[in-house]
Amino acid sequence: MKSKPLGKGLQALFGDSNLTEYMESGSRFLELPAKNISFNPLQPREKIEKEKFEELKKSIKNTGLIQPVAVRKANGKYELVAGERRLRAVIDLNISTIPAYVLEIKSDRELLEVSLLENLKRENLNPIEIATGYKRLNEEFGMTQKEIAESFSVDRTSVTNMMRLLKLPEEVQNSVKKSDLSMGHARALLALPTAGEQKTLMRRIIKDGLNVRQTEALLTAPVIKKSASKKSPSGKSPAILQLEERLRYIFGSQVRVKPQKDGGKIEIEYYSSEDLNRLIELIAIIEKNN
Repeated sequence: MKSKPLGKGLQALFGDSNLTEYMESGSRFLELPAKNISFNPLQPREKIEKEKFEELKKSIKNTGLIQPVAVRKANGKYELVAGERRLRAVIDLNISTIPAYVLEIKSDRELLEVSLLENLKRENLNPIEIATGYKRLNEEFGMTQKEIAESFSVDRTSVTNMMRLLKLPEEVQNSVKKSDLSMGHARALLALPTAGEQKTLMRRIIKDGLNVRQTEALLTAPVIKKSASKKSPSGKSPAILQLEERLRYIFGSQVRVKPQKDGGKIEIEYYSSEDLNRLIELIAIIEKNN
């Protein structure tokens, strides 16, 4: 049986309050031995920034830990739900105990949802980490993109666009993780049809310090089109190639324009029934604004 998405399950987990209010309410508050808490195996964050981590340790050393961590009881032990940096800082500082709220979280799916939610509230996750979390909820726990959107109070298109970032080459994803590229830059790069072109433009964005608007303008620059037309075996004109890339950017999907003797056709790819619904919603928005 499929469990409820967190958007509806939050009330079951935390009553009428949201996560922050629950954690600040003092309910089920304990002082636990720091070294007895196991780390969250589903932690969305992939890497802790060293500079910010050292700042946190300095703050805890000077003023103490202001925000307790959150844990759950699992197999007779305590497992971290939220607050990995705080727990690691306390352990590094050789502080024996840490204040913690005990949450009633029974499934791994709820654990991942709450971990994502807590991190998103604190704006600690980069777009790739968020996308990876959404993907895990989708693939490992069977949540639809609609359920994910409801859980995190975002629209379904935002979930789809976030997950599409994982189609980018690893080099590009790493640049997003390091904040060398913004979410807007990454979405613009998705308009390019090959990983090689995406990586080439990524390097230019970083080298020249291009903003998102400049990047989007560059995608339709004649110099790029001429280069693309030389490599393309399709024999399409630069104008058609330019149109294809504009449509890819608008629809967030692979688009092919196929001219024929009289007229032609435009093919828009979709990757799942949910992706098709996203395209239908997008077309409806375009129609409404015209």
